[in-house]
Amino acid sequence: MVKICCIGAGYVGGPSSAVIAYQCHDVEVTIVDLNQARIDAWNSDNLPIYEPGLDEIVFARRGKNLFFSTNVDQAIIDADLIFVSVNTPTKKSGMGAGMAADLAYIETATRRIAQVATTSKIVIEKSTVPCRTAQSMRTILEANSSKDIRFDILSNPEFLAEGTAISDLTKPDR
Repeated sequence: MVKICCIGAGYVGGPSSAVIAYQCHDVEVTIVDLNQARIDAWNSDNLPIYEPGLDEIVFARRGKNLFFSTNVDQAIIDADLIFVSVNTPTKKSGMGAGMAADLAYIETATRRIAQVATTSKIVIEKSTVPCRTAQSMRTILEANSSKDIRFDILSNPEFLAEGTAISDLTKPDR
């Protein structure tokens, strides 16, 4: 069984990972987030995100091959493939304030992967980020991990639209 970890249980990570679990029953998908209230909501009958069709997908796979947790480190260790789907708000200060993406959460998640991983991983950035973010992630991973661990970095641009996310994921136009 392939094991996937998605860091970030927000609007991109939650639905994207839920659809993977729904479509691929032999893949174990664990969505992790540091926000306990958000994880509790994903594990309840009232999901933290409303998106047409999402409830049915989550309820069909949750507890089977779709899991929600705050145990980020264990999910990283167990995973073969890691999606980084964390928040990328607009910078509030410094160069690019009001226009550029703040990559602090991406960088923090990437450092955590490097510190915790005990085996080689495929790491996929799946957030709204500027070009060359994958190269920045590679630099962080290589600088903060042991030489015995290999990281392959991929970019999977986010293309979801609110209200059609499930359709966008199950019948993508690109």
